Amino acid sequence: MTFTRQILVGLGLGVALGLFFGDKVGGLSVLGDVYIGLLQMTVLPYIMLSLIVNLGRISWSEGRGLLTTLIAVFLIFLLAGGAVLMLSPLAFPPAEAASFFSRALIEAPDVIDFVALYVPSNPFAAMAQNLVPAVVLFSIFLGVGLSSLPNTAGLLASLDTLSDALNKVNKLVIKITPLGVFAIAAGTAGTMSVDELARLQGFLISYTLLVMAMTFVVLPMLVSAVTPFSARELLGVPKDSLITIFAAAKIIVLMPQLIENVRELFRRHDLLDEEVEHGSGILMPLAYPFPNLGTYLILSFIAFAAWYLGRPLDVGDTVTLEAASFFSSFVAPIVGIPFLLDLLQLPADVMELFVVSTVYTDRIRVVLGAMHLLALTTVVLAFRRGVFRVDPRRLGIALALSVAAIAAALLLTRLWLQYSVVGSYDGDDRLLHIQWMERPVAAQTYHTSLPEPDQTGIPGRLERIAARGTLRVAYLPDSLPWAFRNEQGQETGFDMEMANTLARDLGVNLALVRVEETQIPELMATGQIDIVMSGLGRTADRLRRYRFAGESVELNLGFLVPDHKRKLFADSQTLSQLALRIGVVQNDPAFRRQVETLLPQSQAVFIVSPRAYLRGEGPELDAVLYSAEGGAAWTLLYPGFSIVVPQPILARLSAGYLVPPEDDAWARYINEWVSLKRRDGTVDALFDHWIRGGGAQDQSPRWSIASNVLGWW
Repeated sequence: MTFTRQILVGLGLGVALGLFFGDKVGGLSVLGDVYIGLLQMTVLPYIMLSLIVNLGRISWSEGRGLLTTLIAVFLIFLLAGGAVLMLSPLAFPPAEAASFFSRALIEAPDVIDFVALYVPSNPFAAMAQNLVPAVVLFSIFLGVGLSSLPNTAGLLASLDTLSDALNKVNKLVIKITPLGVFAIAAGTAGTMSVDELARLQGFLISYTLLVMAMTFVVLPMLVSAVTPFSARELLGVPKDSLITIFAAAKIIVLMPQLIENVRELFRRHDLLDEEVEHGSGILMPLAYPFPNLGTYLILSFIAFAAWYLGRPLDVGDTVTLEAASFFSSFVAPIVGIPFLLDLLQLPADVMELFVVSTVYTDRIRVVLGAMHLLALTTVVLAFRRGVFRVDPRRLGIALALSVAAIAAALLLTRLWLQYSVVGSYDGDDRLLHIQWMERPVAAQTYHTSLPEPDQTGIPGRLERIAARGTLRVAYLPDSLPWAFRNEQGQETGFDMEMANTLARDLGVNLALVRVEETQIPELMATGQIDIVMSGLGRTADRLRRYRFAGESVELNLGFLVPDHKRKLFADSQTLSQLALRIGVVQNDPAFRRQVETLLPQSQAVFIVSPRAYLRGEGPELDAVLYSAEGGAAWTLLYPGFSIVVPQPILARLSAGYLVPPEDDAWARYINEWVSLKRRDGTVDALFDHWIRGGGAQDQSPRWSIASNVLGWW
């Protein structure tokens, strides 16, 4: 059996084992990590030695010509990638979507330190931190320095021997590739859920088709049109390397083999000489730290994220993406994509989807990246070897086939999503079907009526609650996601579950009472309610009228706006210059003062609820002032709107609970109780469940044949 077949068999058996046993074989990923680690251990030293030795042996005049050609071809490749990236939004048909609250809504974007990434101020630290661009730059300077010194032949020969030894070790590890591929495939197939694949299918399909078009059509056809090598050779010679790279999800671990693949192409046509031998050892390690087409096109995730969130990129967004993508592609996607999400004002919680997708996309990304490096090195060496020829007929055919392949990839993705995904928005259902984490007490609800006034005559609220056997908790209408009624008519939400926890800890039953804010003082005085739990923010005016106890969460003020206006509200300084009509929920003068102070040209308009505005039935408003934590939930019900938190953040306030002003013991108890629940993790767990949408995620066990089909467990 050929080595290629052994790898494919290992891949197939691993996938089959993962599908059969599910997460029971997830531990095999550890063996896959060991295999990748063994591959990695020699690669960075190999790259350093390869650059130092090969640059040390050539003169500056030779090296300058090689590098100039490399830069020119590299820029042509990236221009092609940029053109495809600009077209990527066409793969996604119109659709609506929204997401739960994410910390990224309120965080300023991270600043990428390009200097530290590319300039090795401390080469040893760069090596320890695996900063490949900085290590490569250091190796280049050292190699160029050696090339200008006499009597370096002995040193270079020793370094060359060490490089050969590292290459031999790498080849020994390569021999266990079928086993390593088997372990990686089994662990991945056993842990990635069907639901994750379903949510990501738009990106997975579009990126897969684009990668296939670029890897198997565009690059081989274009390179074959200007070099002596056929498209069949360009795919056939490196096939083992590409399969292994797919399994390992890393290019660098197969760098020595890719260099050998380039040499083999030239050897087959009797074109292998010293310049090709040394040049391949320079060009590929030199090009590796810089963007490749796989990394460049992975940025099409931004177009998918915008579509997924119901905010498709317009022409201006696409131009912005194109302008920023060149520099963003110089860093790892896990760094560059959050930067682009922030730049285009997209909630960065979709990064969770990207992270999930990397289990698969990292594998095909590096396949395209490897083909990019192979094609780039081949074209540059063909030019230097004097066999670079432009055949207009062959080039025209290659361009036509390339355009057709890219167009087909975009069209097939769009058609698939149009008929399988569009119209299936379920964000509102996911919110309204979140289940309680725990409901240990019986609850009576008062939606259109009120409890009877308390007749016990007991002065202390704690004692009165114990005697009554019921805790009476009030909440305000339209208090998403703190308190709201789901489709079954149950009062649910963060504070409703906190109320359940409080009643359980007090050892009493629960009464949930819907009230208007103006009713609160009277109902507290008559004992018809004991506490208000409804995500109310502390303001100076409320502190004069009520008594707050317990700070459950911190709220960040933002604006509910139509999707097409979200950019307008992203910058605080720009907002301060505009004359806007801002709706303010809850008749609190503190919010009016905040609007007038922070946005002096704007006017605050009191509204009862954001619902009318979101339905288009309210007064003419430009936005509604609302917390980011609560506003994200409203956008799930009305996906045509976004919650935008301007940067820098306009204001923050903490949410608390209202208690009777005269009862010190009850207030102290609530303060200490909330503090206790923060320390034991209850508040964080409920925040993740209700506000961040953890409760809307499928918690069922990973599907497997053994469990779901055969019923073995």
